[in-house]
Amino acid sequence: MKTISFWTGAALLLFAIALPAQSANILTGESVRIAQPVDGNVYAGAGEITIDAVVNGDVTAGAGELRVSDTIRRDLIVGGGRVRVDGVIGEDLRCGGGEVTLLGNVLGDVVVGCGQLEIGRDAVIYGDLVVGGGKVRVYGRVMGSVILAGGEVGFEGTAEKDAEIRGGDVRLDGVFRGPCKIAAETIELGAGAAFYQPVRYWQKAGELDFTGHLREGATAAFDTGLRQDMRQTEWQYFSRGLSVFFLFRLLAGSVLIVTLLLLFERFFRRAGEGLPAQWLHRFGMGMLYLIGLPVAVIFLFISVIGIPVGLFALFFYLFSLLFAPSLSAAVAANAVEQYQGYTWNRGQRILAAMGLLAAVHLLSWIPFIGVLLTLVVIGIALGGIAKALVTRPAEGF
Repeated sequence: MKTISFWTGAALLLFAIALPAQSANILTGESVRIAQPVDGNVYAGAGEITIDAVVNGDVTAGAGELRVSDTIRRDLIVGGGRVRVDGVIGEDLRCGGGEVTLLGNVLGDVVVGCGQLEIGRDAVIYGDLVVGGGKVRVYGRVMGSVILAGGEVGFEGTAEKDAEIRGGDVRLDGVFRGPCKIAAETIELGAGAAFYQPVRYWQKAGELDFTGHLREGATAAFDTGLRQDMRQTEWQYFSRGLSVFFLFRLLAGSVLIVTLLLLFERFFRRAGEGLPAQWLHRFGMGMLYLIGLPVAVIFLFISVIGIPVGLFALFFYLFSLLFAPSLSAAVAANAVEQYQGYTWNRGQRILAAMGLLAAVHLLSWIPFIGVLLTLVVIGIALGGIAKALVTRPAEGF
């Protein structure tokens, strides 16, 4: 299975800064629909995204709801509440979502972390299938390896190669042509379950009768060692879940960056002015904001007349903390452009901010020193924002 580290992903985002503007299509709004063929990559953020035409590149999206009914020639990387793919994905599908439905074909790998997943009967995955979810249902055909983990796992499709399934309740009613490893609280075999190579399994209730389900001399062995193996795999899937969460945060942050730089372009240009030369002063202002605003909010709450203002200040403070990496990336992109003397168009500026957002998140994963450096970066950026607010010109944002 092809794997891409987040370091590589960050490097790709940074590399995209140098691409011509026409190679990147940035789409935002309450509702986004692609109704005409698109050349190049698409970066989209919206409440609802619909892809009804061919995209001749990658699609990176963050959406409340996303639906793909046509072909994406390369990768689809998406974080969303509800994701439905009826079309064809030319390379890999990597998805973090609440509810994911795959009814079309994927010519590469499928990696999904979700609350609920369904892969339809007509769907064909030509690469590997890796899933960590709450409720997982697979009815289609997988040409590569299958790795499934979930609270409820049902497999009624065809696995052409090896399969590894972990879960609370597992129901198998499909065809497994490669070796299988199954560990669960309970395992149920449906009438259509067929195994063509050796099966190793463990369930809490003990041994299971595989009579009538083994084909061409295949064997089934109850393996108590899989109980410990299952616990280790749970930790592995927890780690993968953190990776999916990281990806979702990155996508959500990217959507916010697009929104901020489109709506408040002049404001963030002012926030980045003179920042490299005056970073220490900006850091001091940022720390004053982080420490001083909560104190001001408390005093506003003490004064009855100040409660409405205090509530607004508290909301603004919590918003700035929650989205501090995105705010920092937006400020930093403008600071880099001005300091280096670049003349970026709007799309390149947004892509630069996305790459810097990935860098900030990755930096925060480094124990101790990474956390301190992240705090410094956020402090400097918030200082720039505070200065821009204090020195706001008459024409506004």
